[in-house]
Amino acid sequence: MRRGNIALLAGVLLVCGAQANILIDDFTSGFNSASTSTGFYYDTVAVAAQGGHRYVDHRFDANPLNRPILTDVNAGVPGHMFIEAGSGVDGQSFVVWAGRINNVPNSGPGVVSRGDFAGIAGSLDLTSELGIQVDYINNDQSSTEIYIEVWDSNFNVNSALFVPVAAGNGSYFAAFSNFVIFQGTGVDYSDIRGIAVGLDLPTGNDITLTRVEAVPEPATMTILGLGIAGIAAQRRRKA
Repeated sequence: MRRGNIALLAGVLLVCGAQANILIDDFTSGFNSASTSTGFYYDTVAVAAQGGHRYVDHRFDANPLNRPILTDVNAGVPGHMFIEAGSGVDGQSFVVWAGRINNVPNSGPGVVSRGDFAGIAGSLDLTSELGIQVDYINNDQSSTEIYIEVWDSNFNVNSALFVPVAAGNGSYFAAFSNFVIFQGTGVDYSDIRGIAVGLDLPTGNDITLTRVEAVPEPATMTILGLGIAGIAAQRRRKA
């Protein structure tokens, strides 16, 4: 490779190295599951994810057949969080990364408030990220909807409201620029203490989450593409 090409590629890599995806959870640890037909929460400890804990809750709007919502991350199939709602269930499941829960049991009926979380230790700086991406597989219905929120140490909360996601396998990306203020005066993205992903399951939906991460600005990949394209063009001219 010629010196000019090396310099160009080095510049591209320097720019790209300034930003990177921030893993929130890949579901390869913190194995735990629950299957409940009423509102219930549980906290999974020792998770190799943001905050070191994964909190999960089940919520029901209607359950005429008394069927459960199941959430399951297990060692037999690492890298998957199975979320399954029984026939007739109209409900939601929320997954939260905000440290451990304080002053309440590790599991129980109902849900836990944001103030009961210790928060991600030291906070999480998302100022170099564009938004949150959720990868999923096996979404069996197009009525499944995803909700995402972030909050800071002052309990300002910004959120991306429930949006339907395509059936099958895919990724849902929520840009911070499209988040709305849900509580307070607007989130300080340099001081994130909690991240939540909610799944609306209005018609007995099943979906499997495989990865949740904060994603940097797309300009990173655009610059990388332009750099590689420039190198290729130089080679063609000198061929």
